[in-house]
Amino acid sequence: MLRRAGTIGIVVAAIGVAVLIGFGGVALEGRADFSKAKLLRERNPGNAMYDLQFFVATSQLAFLTSGAVAGGLLALNGLTLMLVGRLAREREKS
Repeated sequence: MLRRAGTIGIVVAAIGVAVLIGFGGVALEGRADFSKAKLLRERNPGNAMYDLQFFVATSQLAFLTSGAVAGGLLALNGLTLMLVGRLAREREKS
């Protein structure tokens, strides 16, 4: 099982990087929507429609940022598995 840890680690790291890039890219594009909603809310205080738009934009940005962070952590777990696999191979050789 430890010999397969390196291969599994590569797959997990690749998935993590893909998730990080995907969510991060969409989050960077969504910042414009958030800025627009923030500006409209500041210009129209107390307007329920603009408050709701700001809440939705904030929620979307938080979700996308959380997804990007989760992808980064998944990639880190994959790198750890790759390291475990490499250490297991070196241990078997000696």
